Amino acid sequence: MKKTLSIIILSLVAYCTYAQNLYIGSFYVTSTEEEKLYGDGGDKWTSRMTPICDLFNYEQPDVLGLQSFTESQFSQITRRMTGYSVSGDILYKSSLQLDSCGIVSEMPEGSTCSWVRLQKDGKAFYVFNICFSTELSVSTSSASRVRTAIGEINPENLPCFVVGYLGVSESKAPYSRFTVRFNDCFKQAPVVSAEYGTVNNFDLEANHGTDRFDFVFASKNNVTIKAYGQLQSAYYTHETDGSYKRRLLSTHFPVMAKVSLSK
Repeated sequence: MKKTLSIIILSLVAYCTYAQNLYIGSFYVTSTEEEKLYGDGGDKWTSRMTPICDLFNYEQPDVLGLQSFTESQFSQITRRMTGYSVSGDILYKSSLQLDSCGIVSEMPEGSTCSWVRLQKDGKAFYVFNICFSTELSVSTSSASRVRTAIGEINPENLPCFVVGYLGVSESKAPYSRFTVRFNDCFKQAPVVSAEYGTVNNFDLEANHGTDRFDFVFASKNNVTIKAYGQLQSAYYTHETDGSYKRRLLSTHFPVMAKVSLSK
């Protein structure tokens, strides 16, 4: 019995040594300029900000890449997030160690990519946060540029993630540029909670399609994907007629993945 118990304990120690759990995701905030294009005018940042921050303070992701926000929106988010540090447009838990960070240079106009190298309990990994143009040719060249940059920035082939907005759906060429070297967490996770595509346009009643524009990609050889989900939270506003209206947090659902890092 004692021998069996010792084996179990040693196995747990080995697992903790060689695998590190992470919760990582992406959120397209929808800028205050962009939100004017949608809905009845009620989907305002002043209403959305608190439930957005409450959601992520509850979820406590290790790393969260943000896209489509103004400087003011980003400042308000970072002030309300508890226990987080910031590098560019990437939020990460303050308990993680930041080794290095930067932006991918020579990106096509209309696309951006920032990156961080972090450590969790001594295990290093990279996160690249993308926000690409909706023009197919630009998005395609952007994906190629980021893939090349990853090879230059991460020559050690440490665990690596690409999160964010691709600008086009998974049926287009930019998606396949990444899936040559990365797994799409949505397709590889044994547990998936994602009933619709990732874009909702602030419309609760729409017959949402299945097209996905927002992604969490994970490197193939050193990351185990455990679960994937879209956070389909909503909130209510008190209308002038005294009624309450259910509203969505953004024009896009947050996309999240639970993974473990292995050597």
